[in-house]
Amino acid sequence: MSTRTGRLLVLGDYPVRYGNGIGETLGNLLATFPEDRLFQAYPSHLPPSAGTVRGHSVPFDMPRRPAWVPGWANAAYYPLLKLRQSLAEQALVSRAAAAIEQHQIEAVLTYPVTPWVLFAAVRLRRRFPRVRFVFYVMDDWEGHHTCFGLPFTAARRRALHDIVVGANARFACSHLMRHDYEQRFGNAWQVLHKGVPPRPAATPMRPLGNAWRILYAGGMNVFRADAVLAFVEGLRLFRQRTAMDATLTLLGAANDKHALPELQPYDFVHVEPWVDNAACQQRLEDADLLYLPLSLLPRLDRIANLAMPTKISEYLAANRPVIFHVPATSEVQRLAAEAALPLTINSGSPQDVCDLLTRLHRDGLDLATYQARAQALLASEFDERVLQARLLDGCFAR
Repeated sequence: MSTRTGRLLVLGDYPVRYGNGIGETLGNLLATFPEDRLFQAYPSHLPPSAGTVRGHSVPFDMPRRPAWVPGWANAAYYPLLKLRQSLAEQALVSRAAAAIEQHQIEAVLTYPVTPWVLFAAVRLRRRFPRVRFVFYVMDDWEGHHTCFGLPFTAARRRALHDIVVGANARFACSHLMRHDYEQRFGNAWQVLHKGVPPRPAATPMRPLGNAWRILYAGGMNVFRADAVLAFVEGLRLFRQRTAMDATLTLLGAANDKHALPELQPYDFVHVEPWVDNAACQQRLEDADLLYLPLSLLPRLDRIANLAMPTKISEYLAANRPVIFHVPATSEVQRLAAEAALPLTINSGSPQDVCDLLTRLHRDGLDLATYQARAQALLASEFDERVLQARLLDGCFAR
């Protein structure tokens, strides 16, 4: 394994430490990377969390539909947007190329989400064949297009193929994604996701108690909303059946205005704004149960199956039982099953949710065994030292 670190340019749609899954994952993977050797190209309108900028910034413009253009005019504005994106692509290639040459960049880590950013990465790869390029996929490309009804055009498929074939190292966010991409492209991939520091033996889990405070840390977006709403209705049925005082807090969903009206009938559901990582971790540890959902809708199956939710390692590190509400064919379900973590729901049926909560209320949970299994999963899959070294080896191994 390589121990040296050269100059690294991180290029993609979000800055390191930005307040979303990609930004937080990059912040974790590059936490120990030297500031003077780190450069990052990201959209100028997206500041990192708390204004903290890692390394040296190479910001670029990200064309967006102006707020004054109404939604019904999207089709008319689209040709102008495509022109602006083409010009932005050329500008990004120019700015990134200048940074590579001026600072003698030795490796580029790219994680494009927007197609024209992917096109720019392909052009840079061709322009700098001696620079080591590392391609990281956190949101499945085909699944992302299917989810939003976007055309996965021949140009986009070709660009994805070109960056995969041309990259010196390739990382997927989960094992299922790695297997899928290896089968499709015929080359080798590795797995990277957000880790946590190795922990000493955890203190024994505290009992669940007579009133359950269930916490979900995340948004009510299209990738999770259907599961959350099914869980909420199942929780209502459980409360009705058992007279149990069980509440659900959605930490971070306060800005998802489209979902809030559907939650209003449930007075046991509390919606709160997002908090920083340290405060979030404390909230996870203070809860009785943690809830981790992924969409169960067929059109989102690739995203839900291949995803590795950013918070899963922090959920496990919080030393609290976790309810995984995910598809049966997902990476999250595979990890839970292999670790023999029993609190899993694989359907959108509120009755199934109610039945699992009822069994937990009636039979309890062997907390010592659960804790040991969760700690073993953390150690085998989410040790941040191993993940950080894996990334550096991909960037600078010769």
